[in-house]
Amino acid sequence: MRQTTILRLALAVGLPASVPACQTERQNIPDLTAEAATKLPPDKLPRIFRDPTNPYGYPYNIHETDGLSRNPDDCAKWGCVDVGGGGF
Repeated sequence: MRQTTILRLALAVGLPASVPACQTERQNIPDLTAEAATKLPPDKLPRIFRDPTNPYGYPYNIHETDGLSRNPDDCAKWGCVDVGGGGF
């Protein structure tokens, strides 16, 4: 009985706390074409932007320039953290 009460309390506190971290769909992401982004100096390039001219959905219309993108094209343009030799 005591364990189930503690588990319920932990879930009641933990689940609502994780919801704000999952609100990425409602972020304000600036619109900028990929062509215009390549012409910007590195200090003016936003960390994340949406390309309104790209007809494909996520992840191809969202560009992340910090090396953490799920878009394979961004890895070629701005680099990715996990691209490497694959050895340990």
